[in-house]
Amino acid sequence: MYLRILKLIKPYWAQLSTGVLFSIINVLFHSLTLWLSASFITTIFANPDEQMVSSAESMGANIDLNERLKQLTSEYFFSGSQVDALATLALVILFSYLIKSLAYYGNQLFTGYVQAKVVQDLRLSLYRHFLSQPLAFFQNRRSGDLISLAMNDVLKVNQALATTFHPLVIEPLYIIAYLSILFIIDWKLTLISILIIPVTALFIAVISKSIRRKVVRVQAQLGEITSRFSELISGIRIIKAFVNEENENKRFGAEAQKLFRLMFRQISLQSLSLPVTEMLGVSMAVVLLWIGGLQVLEYGTISSSDFLRFIVILFAIYQPIRNLAKVNISIQTGVAAGGRVFKVIDIEPAIRDEIGSKELKVFEKEIRFESVSFVYDHSEMQAINNINTVIHKGEVVALVGPSGAGKTTVVDLIPRFHDITAGSISIDGSDIRSLTRASIRKQIGIVSQETILFNDTVYNNIAYGMESNAADVEAAARKANAHDFILKMEQGYETMLGEHGARLSGGQKQRIAIARALLKDPSILILDEATSALDTESEKAVQSAIETLMKGRTVIVIAHRLSTILSADKILVLDHGEIVEQGNHETLSKAGGLYEKLYRLQFAGGTPS
Repeated sequence: MYLRILKLIKPYWAQLSTGVLFSIINVLFHSLTLWLSASFITTIFANPDEQMVSSAESMGANIDLNERLKQLTSEYFFSGSQVDALATLALVILFSYLIKSLAYYGNQLFTGYVQAKVVQDLRLSLYRHFLSQPLAFFQNRRSGDLISLAMNDVLKVNQALATTFHPLVIEPLYIIAYLSILFIIDWKLTLISILIIPVTALFIAVISKSIRRKVVRVQAQLGEITSRFSELISGIRIIKAFVNEENENKRFGAEAQKLFRLMFRQISLQSLSLPVTEMLGVSMAVVLLWIGGLQVLEYGTISSSDFLRFIVILFAIYQPIRNLAKVNISIQTGVAAGGRVFKVIDIEPAIRDEIGSKELKVFEKEIRFESVSFVYDHSEMQAINNINTVIHKGEVVALVGPSGAGKTTVVDLIPRFHDITAGSISIDGSDIRSLTRASIRKQIGIVSQETILFNDTVYNNIAYGMESNAADVEAAARKANAHDFILKMEQGYETMLGEHGARLSGGQKQRIAIARALLKDPSILILDEATSALDTESEKAVQSAIETLMKGRTVIVIAHRLSTILSADKILVLDHGEIVEQGNHETLSKAGGLYEKLYRLQFAGGTPS
């Protein structure tokens, strides 16, 4: 999974390569400083006899690489007195750290750029994927879980990249450089020292698996917590109206406690990783001190100066190993979070355009339903069953029936928000599955009871999804009876509406939505009883705007109040997903069926107005 995250780096290979180059420069100068420092220590503390022996050995023809490097170091950096060597060393260290610091900055700059771009690409990919999914995708998932995925999980991937990107590049280079020096000094001792690697790797593999499982559980619980907050914000009115604050506190407290337990288990496991890794390293270092010390004191197979240099560099190598152990924890967190993100990204959109789909240029004749049935995902009950009807161009067709009868489902099938399970829906003789979704939806305008507005300006909400000028937007607002109240707002058409249009009343929201539909100028209009939740005054203003919107269009009305559809050309009465009656108001009200019953219930004791 981490490799899949790293594949996102491919477009930025040039920046990454530059960062790696800076890392190599960093490591080379750091290794040079370490070698010189160790050599200087041995030069100062070596006894005169050992120095004389070393000089004599260096005169011989057959000397190993270790002795040759010591000879070159002595010639170029430590010639002269020990005071001169001290001065040279100070200047070399200063210069080396200057280059090392500049290289470190260059590495951080370029790898940081790549890291930020990878996370940006991942978020964009997730956002595009959400946009490509049908309505069923969102209906089967809580919004809090999806928000948590886009924010918390992607943030974890970001943190994993931030903490691992640099170490994964530079720490292995340090280990390679240090191991090379150790092999040059004494290959036998080096082989003994690297025995710790498979032991440490085995421990890390075991603990990594457990950490990853716990991170997955933590991220899932974070999604639950995010959902709770989302429900709190959207349902605060109901919570307060029912005085249910205490119960909500208890529910959230239980979820928060569960998250705490999961996080604490994760922390306890992560905290175990570093000390165990460090103890393994120190144990091996102690063994090497004993073996190397015997070789110096008892067998004379290695000089005291070489052994001192070996120990200095050996202890230096454990720092990058320790850093890589830390990196592993971050990797497991990133892999777990990335796994959740990619699991969603890998979900193929259930509705997509077929190869060779045609464009619906203009709606000319009819919308035809033939034996149409539909079942929602994860449901065994049919939402609609065997629907047969024809909606001719220019007709006003109303769908009525009790709640759950399938009215909204029927209209959602036309723009392919869902795909039918059986039968066919055709527009002007073409099956909608052979037409592009975008071309169908461009012909359709929707005004629903639940008005959707964005946290943007009035202008942008009306012109949403369309390229329009100010005159067109204003004309649409006038026709929707919205222009006057818009001008009374502090910034007119540039006023920000707030989340979900929070700054507007219900009637004002509806008129903005109607203005948006008027600007789109659709051939087919779907109305989901836009006035049912409004007061009388607002209803009149909205109803007037709707009448303007309906002129010259094919209209499908989902009617909750039968008084609004008395003049409809055709009324389809649905019950349990089936059309049980159809006709106009006059014939249906006398038929003695479900429509007549609903009509009587609504207008008992009075007449429709």
